[in-house]
This record gives sequence, structure tokens and C-alpha cells, in this order.
Amino acid sequence: MEPIKLTGTSQYPTITLDKDQGIFEFRGNSLPEDAKAFYDPILNWLDEYALNPNPETLVRFKMIYYNTPSSKLLFQIMKRFEKIALQGHKIQVIWMYNEDDIDIKDAGKDLANHIKVPIKLEPYKE
Repeated sequence: MEPIKLTGTSQYPTITLDKDQGIFEFRGNSLPEDAKAFYDPILNWLDEYALNPNPETLVRFKMIYYNTPSSKLLFQIMKRFEKIALQGHKIQVIWMYNEDDIDIKDAGKDLANHIKVPIKLEPYKE
């Protein structure tokens, strides 16, 4: 499976999905004009990954800011990981947030309440 490695900008997040290295990361801002078009290849990759996932998957999110269309697609990404977990594979999500950013912390809490995957909220200091 070919990895996805996208370098972030002020509008797009840095995304690394590498099955062989066990790296699953989403970092930065997500403000694409067409969030669906941007995230479709990510969702397709995760659908393929779900067919033969690693025994354990650790996913890190370190989002700074994202718009409403991105939030809906981040939820869909989380649902992909939930599907893998429901198939009996170990999934852990780490939701990192700047300790001063209550909105991103609350977004992580909200996701944790709607996804059947362990989500660990982890503060960091800038």
C-alpha cells in the first residue's frame, strides 16, 4: 500500500498515512475550499487500509484550526477508524490540543462521545 504524505500549508493539513511505518498523523490547519475533494483520497486510502489493517493502529491529530466542512470529513475519518476497531483491531486516537485552545479540546471531547474508539486528549504547550 502506497503511503500518503501531504505537506501542510496555511490552508491544508500535513497528513501522513503510512501503513508500513505505522504512522497515521493529521496536523495543522484544514481550510480547503473544497474539503470533500481534498479528503476523498484520504477516505479512499482508509477504506483500502481497513481491508488489511495493522494489528494495532495509533492515530495522532494535532489540529490547530479547521472549518465546518473539514470537521464533517474529520468525523468521517474517525468513523473509518471506528469501523476497523469494530472488526477487532486495536485502534487508539491521540487528540492533541494547545492547552490554551478550549475549542480544539472540546472538539476532541465531542468526537470521543460519538466514536467507539479510545480517544486520549493530550495537551501541549506552545
